[in-house]
Amino acid sequence: MSTKQTIAVIGASGNRGAAISKILAKGNNRLLLIANEKEKVENVAQDITNNTASAEVEVLECPTDASWEADLIILAVPYQAEKEIAEKIREVSNQKIVISLNNSYNSSQEALQNLLPNSKVVKATLEEIQSIIQKLSSTDKCNF
Repeated sequence: MSTKQTIAVIGASGNRGAAISKILAKGNNRLLLIANEKEKVENVAQDITNNTASAEVEVLECPTDASWEADLIILAVPYQAEKEIAEKIREVSNQKIVISLNNSYNSSQEALQNLLPNSKVVKATLEEIQSIIQKLSSTDKCNF
């Protein structure tokens, strides 16, 4: 059996954040869900636990705390929020992989990587996330 990964999903109440949270809940993952809209993210967490009995889901209010605890960080936030979130998680995301789901024309992997210099930043679509998670489960994270 593979080791359970702790994954922070920042922006879990939005469409992309909720969708990836529901997908990841079906795997061997512990999810830490964070969003500005507490009621919405609590509804996402409840939906996950209602539909996936084995899911381990926790709602947190602070992206810094969640990122500190997480093995992997997923940003499902609008482009305009990436810089603010990066500033909040910079010190606790060292040596961690940060996956951005933002596909905005303005958003670049390089710009986010500059904000998080000691992390490995990856831009991905919802469809690509599952293969990334599987790859991380089966390889040395340092060589990703």
